[in-house]
Amino acid sequence: MISKMIIPNVNVADDYDDLCKKVTQEILVLSDQKIAAQQKFTIALSGGSTPKGVYQCMASPAYKDKFQWEKIHFFWSDERWVPYDDPKSNYRMVSQALLTKVHIPSENIHPIPTNGDLVKDAARLYEGTLSNFFKLKQNDFPVFDLVLLGLGQDGHTASLFPGNPALLVKDRLAEAVSQSGMPEKRVTLTFPVINHADMVLFLVSGPDKAEIVHEVLENKNRDFPANEIKPSHGKIRWFLDKAAASKLVNEYA
Repeated sequence: MISKMIIPNVNVADDYDDLCKKVTQEILVLSDQKIAAQQKFTIALSGGSTPKGVYQCMASPAYKDKFQWEKIHFFWSDERWVPYDDPKSNYRMVSQALLTKVHIPSENIHPIPTNGDLVKDAARLYEGTLSNFFKLKQNDFPVFDLVLLGLGQDGHTASLFPGNPALLVKDRLAEAVSQSGMPEKRVTLTFPVINHADMVLFLVSGPDKAEIVHEVLENKNRDFPANEIKPSHGKIRWFLDKAAASKLVNEYA
């Protein structure tokens, strides 16, 4: 009989609603700690269906009055190069689920620009936003208090896709992404930016993600972009619901 390993930093919730509550509580505690220490909290948001429930939970009656919204700064880990009012826009999704439901100063909202003629210009503009906010010196990277990430069925995270040249970018903060079969171009934070974060949370739900969760967490012989998320001085935690965790062999605490 093969003994199971117990591996920390992977949290399995009972269901999707429980997952959203656990992540919301995690964000609340972390934001309060950071605000007490440095008077602000910076978070890079993920798009996708799983984080949407978290944003709705943050804006729910149970939580909306607990967050110190005036001291929280919102950024995005990636964005489709579409207008902000496009149904595929990550900004639009977050705005509808959270930003318009609570009192957040407009200067605390830092979306990836999607206007202009070239997606690479949008990436450079967002680099400027990050550099100015974090007061970066040359060759510095921002240190986010928290980065939220999802997981695609191909193992991508943010808009860092298998085989894409953006995976190799080490000297930029944000990068333009285009890929065969992908209808919209995108802008994504690069690996070095994500890996400089104090905390990275992966949020994954649903049975359709069970196989890739198993491959990323337990089959270390496979090479996925998600496996390149290795915070240099911070922590990484995974939040799964039981459906997404259903093919895991090991036990997690």
